[in-house]
Amino acid sequence: MRAPFLVVLLLSVVACGEDSLEELQAEASDCPEAPVMRLGETPSAAVLLNAYYLQEEAARDLRRGRAESPAVEETLAKAAALGVWAVRTTGYNDAADKRGDSAIQVAPLQYDEVSLRGLDLVLTRASAYGVKLVLPLGNYWDAYGGTRRYVEWAGLPSPVEGDARFFTERAVIEHYKAHVARLLSRVNTFDGLRYGEHPAVLAWELLNEPRGKGLDPDGVAMRAWVDEVAAVVKEYAPGHLVGTGEEGFDTSPAGYDELFWRGTGTSFFEGGTSFRRNTASPFIDFASVHFYPEAYGVKPDFTARAGAHWFSEHAAIARDLGKPLLIGEFALRNREGFSLDERRALYRGWFRCAWRTGVGASGPWMFANDARPDDWDDFTFYYRDGTVPADPRNRYADLIVEAAALSGKR
Repeated sequence: MRAPFLVVLLLSVVACGEDSLEELQAEASDCPEAPVMRLGETPSAAVLLNAYYLQEEAARDLRRGRAESPAVEETLAKAAALGVWAVRTTGYNDAADKRGDSAIQVAPLQYDEVSLRGLDLVLTRASAYGVKLVLPLGNYWDAYGGTRRYVEWAGLPSPVEGDARFFTERAVIEHYKAHVARLLSRVNTFDGLRYGEHPAVLAWELLNEPRGKGLDPDGVAMRAWVDEVAAVVKEYAPGHLVGTGEEGFDTSPAGYDELFWRGTGTSFFEGGTSFRRNTASPFIDFASVHFYPEAYGVKPDFTARAGAHWFSEHAAIARDLGKPLLIGEFALRNREGFSLDERRALYRGWFRCAWRTGVGASGPWMFANDARPDDWDDFTFYYRDGTVPADPRNRYADLIVEAAALSGKR
């Protein structure tokens, strides 16, 4: 008599698990249908991959005397095979510890030619594979130099990660603008095309994840910086889209579901930078958000709905301003919190939400080539050689294929 009971119990547990995953996916995709807003020439709800390491790998391979970079070739080939429209990767590298390795800017407006040729190679090979690039021009965080590096170069005292003086000190702003102008004026040594006119580039972002910590609560200083730097990008790359690269924080809950966000256990309206104010800049072509619910302190039970709210509410604000939304990054950690099945349900739901609510494009963090160790990043996924996208070792590759197939069908 025990065996039938155990079978029934096991089937009940499996059914409950399936119901739970379906519920997660339904909550994550519970977004209002809204008009499509395309990101330039992309289809609606286009899919992109984040692979920040391409310039770094290319520079190292060129420095070794190689004519190509295996990591770049593999990543772009797999992106094309998965059907994605673009790859988002670094257009910067100012790291002091990478000087002589892959750092592009090694001192104020002084450049390592081999490292620049690494970025040349990424642009050229992206064109060959028919994959567009989204290129941030700098980083808020310390990785690859960051805002701290510019403050150090200006000789200002006690620089810190995310230093607010990056956005307000005239010497720092002028340095950054001059660097942007030089980079966009560069002529690619592989194909002879100027960066500001390069057909591989879909968009430039002013900075990766600029935050307003230490700035005025209304986001006025950040908006002034956005206007000034974006004007330079538009001058030197007039045919390319320009975005801020921000995460979507704001100074007021107006236009957002304030009651819902209070219940999530975190606040996104603490001032310093305003998604609405920045997106309204006449020099900005598209809105930008990122979403890391665990890092932002969102309660687990709210995670599915928080993603749906984050995407649809920001898309609605951007649409009111006449601009598409790029969900530049979103991710859940691999080794803690949600199980792989739960993460897959959430990702599938969020892709569906992006499609329903008319988002321009969205991209999970972080796609790796096979040689890249899994533990180098908390959010890694793959499309490993010799596998099909649905192989569990790839985590989300099949979801990318699904979402890419869905894009453009509205």
